[in-house]
Amino acid sequence: MTLQHGRCMLPAMSARSWPRLCSIAFALAGVACNSGTETGNPSLTGSLSYTGYSSKPSDYGVREAGDIATIESAWLDLDTVSISPDGPCGIDGGSAFTAAGLGVGDHAAGDHNFTSFAAAAGAFCSVDLPFLRVPASVKLAGLPAEARGQSLLIVGTLAEGTPFSIVSAATPVVQLRADGSGFELSADQSDLLLAFDFAAWLQGLDFDAALRVDGQIEISASSNSELLTTFETNLADGVALYRDRDGDGLVDADAELLAHAP
Repeated sequence: MTLQHGRCMLPAMSARSWPRLCSIAFALAGVACNSGTETGNPSLTGSLSYTGYSSKPSDYGVREAGDIATIESAWLDLDTVSISPDGPCGIDGGSAFTAAGLGVGDHAAGDHNFTSFAAAAGAFCSVDLPFLRVPASVKLAGLPAEARGQSLLIVGTLAEGTPFSIVSAATPVVQLRADGSGFELSADQSDLLLAFDFAAWLQGLDFDAALRVDGQIEISASSNSELLTTFETNLADGVALYRDRDGDGLVDADAELLAHAP
């Protein structure tokens, strides 16, 4: 049996051979000619990229001076991402999938960080992103000692020159939801982008009222804890899922928003 233009073709044979060979051929055809998943949707492979950026770069710059602050590094520890048709979008059927956890990394460094995933084409509604605490035993070049045992470490400088750091041990599962009837994934539109908006995370932090020690501001559970509460409250609003049309891992001006905090 051969395949030609998507159809199953049987080889030439004698009349006496037809009954037995046909039963074999059509059994194999059920396997060879049925590409896709158990639900009938074609399978696809995609890329989930991660990036840190600022939606207000003039106020909060990333590696470039902002009028309020400049973000120099943003260390996060990210676990397995779950993407599902479940949720308020009214999607009937479909298969959830996961993208392997990215682990520990600096999301203000400008690197293109991504993981790959396999899924079935279809519509999706919800995204769950868990944060983890950096293990004390992890070995990673450039990882600050302050990040160990924490889930987030943001380091930057205020416009007037005061260094600051934000240290959080929070381990939320950030939940994102699509609007309307959800978003589609297909073989030719399978690349996604999780974006962390530092401007949204720092919105409302009153640095002027912060306690300074040795000319620096530390926002943590033991210092300026009120500001830490504001920061952690902002976390979900600063995370969103976009379609990464060109696969460059950047939030473009015309980026298509797929899911955000409810």
